[in-house]
Amino acid sequence: MPRKAKHAFGAKAAFVRSHPSTPASELVQLAEQEGLTLTVGHIYNIRSKQKKQAGDAGAAGAEPVAAAPTPRGDSGSLDAQLRTLVIRIGLDRAERVFAELKASLARVV
Repeated sequence: MPRKAKHAFGAKAAFVRSHPSTPASELVQLAEQEGLTLTVGHIYNIRSKQKKQAGDAGAAGAEPVAAAPTPRGDSGSLDAQLRTLVIRIGLDRAERVFAELKASLARVV
């Protein structure tokens, strides 16, 4: 009887991470087509661990930040990037940052 092809270490986790918005039940079926054996529980565990690692990567004491919406139109413009950052950190915090920046620039000039 021929041996089954062995996938690389971490292939299941990489497969799950490559389909972040696919429901777990559909992902099990997709994995079977690729020759991987996954369960719904395994998918939830992989995604949970990924979320924890993403949370640990943030700065200590940093405020939780919601996912920033993608700016429409010219995403390369500095104005769009600034608006996205203000949305991500919140208007109050952005105003404090701008006030600090303004004060430090006033001392330099």
